[in-house]
Amino acid sequence: MSAAGLKFINFFKGIPDMQYDIKTMTKAEIEDFLSTQKMGFLSLTDGETPYTIPLAYFYDDGCIHITIRPEGRKMAYINRNKNACFAVCWVPEGFGLQKRNYTSVICDGVLEHVTQPEELRSAVRAGEKRLGMPEGAWNAMLEKTLQNPESSSFWRIKVKAFGGKQV
Repeated sequence: MSAAGLKFINFFKGIPDMQYDIKTMTKAEIEDFLSTQKMGFLSLTDGETPYTIPLAYFYDDGCIHITIRPEGRKMAYINRNKNACFAVCWVPEGFGLQKRNYTSVICDGVLEHVTQPEELRSAVRAGEKRLGMPEGAWNAMLEKTLQNPESSSFWRIKVKAFGGKQV
Protein backbone atom coordinates (compact mmCIF):
# COMPACT_ATOMS: atom_id res chain seq x y z
CA MET A 1 0.00 0.00 0.00
CA SER A 2 1.21 3.52 -0.76
CA ALA A 3 2.13 6.06 1.91
CA ALA A 4 -0.91 8.13 0.95
CA GLY A 5 -3.17 5.09 1.42
CA LEU A 6 -1.72 4.42 4.89
CA LYS A 7 -2.21 8.08 5.88
CA PHE A 8 -5.86 7.84 4.78
CA ILE A 9 -6.45 4.69 6.84
CA ASN A 10 -4.64 6.09 9.89
CA PHE A 11 -6.76 9.25 9.68
CA PHE A 12 -9.90 7.19 10.30
CA LYS A 13 -8.52 5.02 13.13
CA GLY A 14 -10.25 5.86 16.37
CA ILE A 15 -13.19 7.58 14.67
CA PRO A 16 -16.56 6.12 15.70
CA ASP A 17 -18.21 3.72 13.27
CA MET A 18 -19.84 5.72 10.48
CA GLN A 19 -22.99 3.58 10.46
CA TYR A 20 -26.24 5.32 11.23
CA ASP A 21 -29.94 4.79 10.83
CA ILE A 22 -31.69 6.41 7.90
CA LYS A 23 -35.41 6.94 8.41
CA THR A 24 -37.84 7.51 5.55
CA MET A 25 -40.11 10.39 6.49
CA THR A 26 -43.90 10.17 6.37
CA LYS A 27 -45.99 12.60 4.30
CA ALA A 28 -46.98 14.46 7.49
CA GLU A 29 -43.33 14.73 8.61
CA ILE A 30 -42.29 16.01 5.17
CA GLU A 31 -45.03 18.64 5.09
CA ASP A 32 -44.21 19.75 8.63
CA PHE A 33 -40.51 20.02 7.75
CA LEU A 34 -41.22 21.99 4.55
CA SER A 35 -43.49 24.33 6.54
CA THR A 36 -40.76 25.15 9.08
CA GLN A 37 -37.84 25.82 6.72
CA LYS A 38 -37.23 28.96 4.66
CA MET A 39 -34.39 28.18 2.23
CA GLY A 40 -34.11 25.54 -0.45
CA PHE A 41 -32.50 24.78 -3.78
CA LEU A 42 -34.40 25.03 -7.07
CA SER A 43 -33.01 22.74 -9.76
CA LEU A 44 -33.87 23.32 -13.40
CA THR A 45 -32.69 22.09 -16.76
CA ASP A 46 -32.91 23.53 -20.23
CA GLY A 47 -32.83 19.99 -21.58
CA GLU A 48 -29.04 19.87 -21.66
CA THR A 49 -27.48 21.69 -18.73
CA PRO A 50 -28.65 21.52 -15.09
CA TYR A 51 -28.86 24.68 -13.00
CA THR A 52 -29.44 24.95 -9.23
CA ILE A 53 -30.25 28.14 -7.33
CA PRO A 54 -30.65 28.72 -3.57
CA LEU A 55 -33.96 30.51 -2.92
CA ALA A 56 -36.13 31.62 -0.04
CA TYR A 57 -39.50 29.90 -0.12
CA PHE A 58 -42.57 29.03 1.85
CA TYR A 59 -44.69 25.89 1.69
CA ASP A 60 -48.46 26.04 1.73
CA ASP A 61 -51.23 23.69 0.63
CA GLY A 62 -49.05 21.29 -1.36
CA CYS A 63 -47.12 24.04 -3.15
CA ILE A 64 -43.69 25.57 -2.78
CA HIS A 65 -43.96 29.33 -3.31
CA ILE A 66 -40.97 31.30 -4.60
CA THR A 67 -40.29 34.61 -6.30
CA ILE A 68 -38.38 34.83 -9.55
CA ARG A 69 -37.46 37.98 -11.44
CA PRO A 70 -38.57 37.98 -15.08
CA GLU A 71 -35.07 38.04 -16.56
CA GLY A 72 -31.87 36.03 -16.36
CA ARG A 73 -30.76 32.45 -16.56
CA LYS A 74 -33.58 31.08 -14.37
CA MET A 75 -36.22 32.46 -16.71
CA ALA A 76 -34.41 31.19 -19.80
CA TYR A 77 -34.46 27.69 -18.30
CA ILE A 78 -38.09 27.98 -17.14
CA ASN A 79 -39.19 29.14 -20.60
CA ARG A 80 -37.72 25.93 -22.04
CA ASN A 81 -38.82 23.48 -19.32
CA LYS A 82 -41.15 24.08 -16.37
CA ASN A 83 -40.32 20.79 -14.63
CA ALA A 84 -38.46 21.45 -11.41
CA CYS A 85 -36.88 19.76 -8.44
CA PHE A 86 -36.73 21.57 -5.10
CA ALA A 87 -34.48 20.34 -2.29
CA VAL A 88 -34.53 21.45 1.34
CA CYS A 89 -32.07 20.25 3.95
CA TRP A 90 -31.23 20.89 7.57
CA VAL A 91 -28.02 20.11 9.43
CA PRO A 92 -27.31 20.98 13.07
CA GLU A 93 -24.72 23.49 14.10
CA GLY A 94 -21.45 21.62 14.51
CA PHE A 95 -22.36 18.98 11.89
CA GLY A 96 -19.42 16.64 11.38
CA LEU A 97 -17.94 13.44 12.72
CA GLN A 98 -19.64 13.65 16.11
CA LYS A 99 -22.95 15.13 14.90
CA ARG A 100 -24.11 13.36 11.79
CA ASN A 101 -27.87 13.86 11.91
CA TYR A 102 -29.65 15.72 9.14
CA THR A 103 -33.00 16.00 7.39
CA SER A 104 -33.50 16.32 3.65
CA VAL A 105 -36.56 16.50 1.42
CA ILE A 106 -36.65 16.39 -2.37
CA CYS A 107 -39.78 17.60 -4.22
CA ASP A 108 -40.61 17.14 -7.89
CA GLY A 109 -43.18 19.28 -9.62
CA VAL A 110 -44.05 21.82 -12.26
CA LEU A 111 -43.48 25.56 -12.01
CA GLU A 112 -46.56 27.74 -12.47
CA HIS A 113 -46.57 31.52 -12.79
CA VAL A 114 -49.06 33.01 -10.31
CA THR A 115 -50.93 35.80 -12.12
CA GLN A 116 -54.59 35.53 -11.10
CA PRO A 117 -55.47 38.32 -8.63
CA GLU A 118 -57.14 36.02 -6.07
CA GLU A 119 -54.24 33.54 -6.21
CA LEU A 120 -51.78 36.41 -5.77
CA ARG A 121 -53.68 37.67 -2.71
CA SER A 122 -53.79 34.17 -1.26
CA ALA A 123 -50.06 33.60 -1.88
CA VAL A 124 -49.14 36.93 -0.30
CA ARG A 125 -51.22 36.29 2.83
CA ALA A 126 -49.86 32.74 3.16
CA GLY A 127 -46.30 34.04 2.71
CA GLU A 128 -46.73 36.69 5.37
CA LYS A 129 -48.08 34.09 7.79
CA ARG A 130 -45.45 31.41 7.04
CA LEU A 131 -42.59 33.89 7.28
CA GLY A 132 -43.82 35.36 10.58
CA MET A 133 -44.85 38.75 9.23
CA PRO A 134 -47.94 40.69 10.22
CA GLU A 135 -50.83 40.53 7.78
CA GLY A 136 -50.52 43.43 5.39
CA ALA A 137 -46.70 43.58 5.49
CA TRP A 138 -46.59 42.90 1.73
CA ASN A 139 -49.57 45.14 0.81
CA ALA A 140 -47.50 47.67 -1.16
CA MET A 141 -45.90 44.90 -3.22
CA LEU A 142 -49.28 43.21 -3.71
CA GLU A 143 -50.98 46.40 -4.89
CA LYS A 144 -48.16 47.11 -7.36
CA THR A 145 -48.34 43.52 -8.66
CA LEU A 146 -52.14 43.67 -9.04
CA GLN A 147 -51.75 46.67 -11.38
CA ASN A 148 -50.07 44.31 -13.86
CA PRO A 149 -50.53 40.68 -12.70
CA GLU A 150 -48.74 39.24 -15.75
CA SER A 151 -45.52 40.84 -14.45
CA SER A 152 -45.84 39.01 -11.13
CA SER A 153 -42.64 37.59 -9.66
CA PHE A 154 -44.68 34.98 -7.77
CA TRP A 155 -44.28 31.35 -8.83
CA ARG A 156 -45.29 28.07 -7.26
CA ILE A 157 -44.20 24.51 -7.68
CA LYS A 158 -47.17 22.20 -7.49
CA VAL A 159 -45.52 19.25 -5.81
CA LYS A 160 -46.28 16.02 -7.67
CA ALA A 161 -44.00 13.77 -5.63
CA PHE A 162 -41.69 14.09 -2.68
CA GLY A 163 -39.50 12.04 -0.43
CA GLY A 164 -37.60 12.72 2.72
CA LYS A 165 -34.88 11.15 4.86
CA GLN A 166 -33.74 11.75 8.39
CA VAL A 167 -30.53 10.55 9.94
